[in-house]
Amino acid sequence: MSTIRVRSAASYWLALPAAAWMLGVVVVPIVLLLWVSFWGGRTFSTASPLTFDNYARFFANQSYTRLIFGTLVHTVTLMAITGVLGYCIAYFLVMKVRRPGWRIALFLAFVIPFWTSTLIRAIAWVPFLGVGGVINQTLMFVGATRTPIEAFLYSHTGITLAQVSLYTMMAAGPVVYMLNSIAPQLREAAMTLKATPFVVFRRIVFPLTLPGVVIGQVLVFLNVMSDFATVATIGGNKHALLSNLVLLFYEGSQIRAAAVVAVLLMLCMLAGVIVALRVVDVRRLGA
Repeated sequence: MSTIRVRSAASYWLALPAAAWMLGVVVVPIVLLLWVSFWGGRTFSTASPLTFDNYARFFANQSYTRLIFGTLVHTVTLMAITGVLGYCIAYFLVMKVRRPGWRIALFLAFVIPFWTSTLIRAIAWVPFLGVGGVINQTLMFVGATRTPIEAFLYSHTGITLAQVSLYTMMAAGPVVYMLNSIAPQLREAAMTLKATPFVVFRRIVFPLTLPGVVIGQVLVFLNVMSDFATVATIGGNKHALLSNLVLLFYEGSQIRAAAVVAVLLMLCMLAGVIVALRVVDVRRLGA
């Protein structure tokens, strides 16, 4: 057991490297981003006046405000889909697969694709979703359709399909951890008292795994909100979210507008995390 007191001088010295790192790579860039978003005038200079004009111009454009709403709706939809699929996968791996060898093999089958970059996995979906792709060929082979379906690629449907595959395991991972931490005696005691499997799940299993569900949903929320690569690759620049708007403004040398969108994106993420932390005490995840 450590003999260092929480508020001793040694504890502050030990925390100094991490604090300096966080200050340099997190706090300072955020402050600079906020500063640039309030720049006024016609030139980029430290002497430029600070004004709310950049934000006023952004919210005056109804297309941009609709994009904020569309981004949130898309993210919530992804959270719902990945939450259900991820919980089902986690429940199957922990509760239904009895042999440890099979459990490890199946878990690796889900996890190994995550060893490659997100961009490569997003690009890999293009041959599947295209007119001559695997999905269309399969549907025509089984007789579900006579002509290829064009709605899979360069559409919201394609973006959703790709992001579901990319982020479902993020929702499942924390749930697997929480399910493994539930003592089997709790379920056995409930069954002894004549509780049905549904009651056991509703009254015991799900409440105990709720912190894992929330952590998984936070991970999905943050990644979907910031994912511009999948949207650009699968959407073909025909569809955009807030993250893509940052890139478009930056490529167009509209630095102040890009900073405004980036700040709004961070505020949306922060609000989502705060709401999630108020739903459940996620500190139970490490209990």
